[in-house]
Amino acid sequence: MASSRECVIFARVKSGDALELDLDALGPAGEGTGPRDDRTIHVHGGFPGERVDVRVVNVSRQRPLAHAELRKVVTPHPGRRPSPCIHHDTGEPGKRKQTLCTGCPLLSLAVTDQRAHKQALLAREYGLQVDQVVASPQEFGYRWSSKRVVGGTPGHLVLGSYVRGSHTLAAMHACQVDHPEVVLAAEELRRVADSLAIEPATLTGPEHSSTGDLRYAWFKTDGRDVLLTLVTASDDSRAARELPERLRRPAGIAWSIQPSHGNNLRGQPAQILRGKPELALELAGVPRATGPLGFLQPNPEVAALAYADLVRGPDGAELTGPLALDLYAGAGVTTQLLRRQFTEVRPCEAYPESAAALGIPPEPAESFLKTQSETPTLVIANPPREGLGPQVCAELLRLAPQRLHIMSCGPAGLARDLATLAARFRLVALRAYDTLPHTPHVELVAWLEST
Repeated sequence: MASSRECVIFARVKSGDALELDLDALGPAGEGTGPRDDRTIHVHGGFPGERVDVRVVNVSRQRPLAHAELRKVVTPHPGRRPSPCIHHDTGEPGKRKQTLCTGCPLLSLAVTDQRAHKQALLAREYGLQVDQVVASPQEFGYRWSSKRVVGGTPGHLVLGSYVRGSHTLAAMHACQVDHPEVVLAAEELRRVADSLAIEPATLTGPEHSSTGDLRYAWFKTDGRDVLLTLVTASDDSRAARELPERLRRPAGIAWSIQPSHGNNLRGQPAQILRGKPELALELAGVPRATGPLGFLQPNPEVAALAYADLVRGPDGAELTGPLALDLYAGAGVTTQLLRRQFTEVRPCEAYPESAAALGIPPEPAESFLKTQSETPTLVIANPPREGLGPQVCAELLRLAPQRLHIMSCGPAGLARDLATLAARFRLVALRAYDTLPHTPHVELVAWLEST
């Protein structure tokens, strides 16, 4: 009988219904959510604390949730503001005459209110109680690394990003969060490519293989110079042959080929077509270089704050000892920071370009840990979004370092890892860093001690 009653309750809200709804929480994708008839209704463009007029567009049959489109904000959040970006999808129906960007869902909300709602989201959705959300020094123009999908037609290219949950391309011209040098370089690329009638790549066939020419453009800057990587669908590329001699803003231009299906930007090892092969930067006081396909934190200023905290105690105290392990070491910023404090530091990195810069063979973290027998004073880890995973956690439980510090960009993965590691570690502190303002994304640093 209980299941029948559940079905009746879930059936109350149906597609097409017009509702007034009180939003009381922020959803994981940056949408406002509110309860109705034992369902949680998700509204893109709405914020917690608002009363909104919506139309239900989708009702889940398997889960007690629904999605609705925003028709009108009846009672706005005190921090609601006009969007500063012409491409921003605010969720309002009057602004949907063209495909709009969904990359900054919180852009219409004051940044201080964004951080407060992110903190509440972490606690409610993932059980992660952070002591604070560290602010980004820059609200706009903070992104030093920007990947653009190329679409449109020859003579009318679009450099943009996919609308959330689709392969519909939205323009990102004059993006508000990209560094000004990236904005200028992207606009030059679009203008020159249009003058040459460069063809965009398209996905075709049952295997979604790439045809056409220019597929992606990856811009990186050190604050002055720009390194541009052109990613094409094949080695027969007019873009690679003709663009480098006509583009003036990039200090270096590289070329990679990515013919396979899917959204993986990194293709074959890049070759330098003109100018600088890499950019020299300083992150957390550590000089480093990034190449055409190497990782660069999108917001280096906030990343530097997180890295500096990662290698210290949560109170800022410097840690020392005979041995530290650096898992997922990337370009080696944390490795260098640790070497100032520990007698021996052993880094581990799986991506070949980054591992080569560290002077080590590329190796997955689980394989590296299996070869370790000494108990480290400290292990730090900066895994991908999905987290450490069961194999790495098992090896860390075996090694039982005195301290374990984890930097994570995926709260769901971190929550799973912390639950597994609780068998031998105690969570001492947890902090968030507002790496990507106007999005629900944060970086997290967790400090654990062996029990």
